[in-house]
Formats: sequence, structure tokens, C-alpha cells
Amino acid sequence: MKTKPTLGALLLACAVGWPFLASAQETGGTARPRLIEPRADEVLRAMSERLAGLERFAFEAEETFDEIPDGEPRMQLSNVRRAAVERPNRLAADADGDTLNRAAWFDGKTATVLDKAHNVYGQVAVPPTIDAALDALAEQYGVEPPLEDFVFSDPYAILTEAVRHGRYLGLHHAGGVLCHHLVFVQDTIEWQIWIDAGEDPLPRKFVITYVREPGEPQYSAVLRKWNLAPTFPEGLFTFEPPPGARRVELADFAGLGEAPGEGGGR
Repeated sequence: MKTKPTLGALLLACAVGWPFLASAQETGGTARPRLIEPRADEVLRAMSERLAGLERFAFEAEETFDEIPDGEPRMQLSNVRRAAVERPNRLAADADGDTLNRAAWFDGKTATVLDKAHNVYGQVAVPPTIDAALDALAEQYGVEPPLEDFVFSDPYAILTEAVRHGRYLGLHHAGGVLCHHLVFVQDTIEWQIWIDAGEDPLPRKFVITYVREPGEPQYSAVLRKWNLAPTFPEGLFTFEPPPGARRVELADFAGLGEAPGEGGGR
């Protein structure tokens, strides 16, 4: 996955509410080769090619993540996210749970995030494809949610961009499904992925460990309710402000106050 995600980036992703997760690394101008076991590479490529070949799809994910306040016990919080993708230029998502009550849209021209708890929204012009729009949001606002990797047109390239080595761990269960279990190591994170071992090599579980952060907090998502041939209702990818909604700068979302059902004002 990309080199940028840190725990801070994850928390900002939670603030904005998007649903969402290879060139050789360079150190001192010297390319560092990746060492990925052939079986791990084969399985990850198969998953990536399956997702890349879908014109439209939808899924739901239940995420859990650690919060480790200074001098306080570790807390684990959770949200449920839902995403609908129509390539190359339509994306809609919503999330609710311990820290979120938000929705987001990309219609090929504009990215919009609605905070339903505060009835405010942020909106910015972005490039006309999902890939370019997500890249622009990362560069301009630091928003790089973990699960975004799965909606790019080439998930394999995004997922392995900063990988140093990867291993195949065997067949293990995730969400009640027998899966290929893989682990990958980067400079600041380690991540694991469980990929369906059946006919459809879909991602079923995804875990990130922030090994450079105090306490090594984790983010985990179980991806479920995949729909690979959805019929989306008209207007799904178009934002219409709800009555009384107030527009704010997208960058202001991280500073919104705490609302009922949300933690830490994310």
C-alpha cells in the first residue's frame, strides 16, 4: 500500500469519512528490491485483477481500530462503511459507528463529504477519474483511508508500492470464509490480507499494524456483502444538500466538535 498512511492519516481519514487502504523503494537514491514470495504475489495479483476487471461493484466493511491515549488504557472503536463504485468516475460511500456519521460522493467532477451529525458538508473540484481524484485528495488534504486501495484501477500497484517483503501464511478463515492469508512489510507499517480461496478471489479481511507508533495500534476491516453486479439507483453518485445543511471547507472537518455517537470529534 502507499507509503503515506500513518495513524495520524488514519484518524484524518476517519474525520473525513471516506471508506477507505509497486515501484522499488528508494533509499539514498538506491532502489531497494522487493522480496515477495511467489505464492503471495500470485494470490495478490489474482485478487487485484479481479477487482480491476469490475465495471461496478459494492461492498460493506466493519472496521475496528485502536486508540491509545497517553497514560490511558487502549480502546478499540468500530465503524461500518459501505461503498459503491462505478468506474471510471463514480464513487459513493457512507459510514456510521463509534466515530462517524458521514457520507461521501464523487461524480466525476466534484468530491463531497457530508457530516450528517452536524449537517455540514465540504466540497472540492477534483480530477475526472477515481484514481486521480483520490490522489488529489491525498496530496491536498492528506486524506488516504486504508480501504481506498481496493477501488483504484490497479490495486496491485497501489498495495505493493512501498512493500519491502511479503509472505504467504497459508489457508486461514476470515469472516467465515476460507482464505489465502498474506502478510507484507513496509518501513512504517505491516499489513495482512485474507483473500477468498474460492472461485472469486475477493479481499475478506485487511489488517494494518502501525509498528512505528507507540503501542503498535492496529486497524482491521472485515469486508463483507460484496455485490459484483449491482444496479445502482439513479442519482446515487450525485450530492444534494439536505435541508438546512451548511457548507464548510473540507479541511475544517477534522476540527468539528464531538457529536453524539462520535468519539474524539473525528
